[in-house]
Amino acid sequence: DGETEKYVLCCGGGEEVEMVAMPAPGGRSWSLCVSSQVGCRMGCSFCETGRMGLLRNLSAAEIVAQVALAAHVLGLHVANVIFMGMGEPLDNVDAVVQAIRVLVDPAGLAVPVSHVTVSTSGEAEHVHTLLQALPSVRLAFSLHAPNDALRSRLMPINRRVPLALLAEAMRHCIAATRRR
Repeated sequence: DGETEKYVLCCGGGEEVEMVAMPAPGGRSWSLCVSSQVGCRMGCSFCETGRMGLLRNLSAAEIVAQVALAAHVLGLHVANVIFMGMGEPLDNVDAVVQAIRVLVDPAGLAVPVSHVTVSTSGEAEHVHTLLQALPSVRLAFSLHAPNDALRSRLMPINRRVPLALLAEAMRHCIAATRRR
């Protein structure tokens, strides 16, 4: 649609991460995709970030800074925050949880927790950690394939966390949140 905006941000160590702003329905607010890592260790065959490998995790402050920059420097009304930028958010779960706590705090950026989504390629063991800390956060699972053979070729994490284990994590998520 030509309205999506991609930003490359320079971190303190000189590394670059990406942030993407997409207009929300109605056009008055924005959904913001934020990064949680510089690079990614998941190695998904379709992902450019995965080809970089993991250089380092972002701190909670660096994650929050992306939203603060969008809101206060770019002047965007950020209605939704989606952890689907560079990196696997649940591979950096402690910093992601800390960042979300700041983002949703009324004294912070006051993003409603129901407007925060964490997307995972399948770090099933950390789904429990995330939901225990933030039971109201939304969780999205990136499957990319209907079976283990194809998913293992596309997403190496499937060799460690096959679809059956991921489905178990999804069922736990549904039971814990009473949401689909």
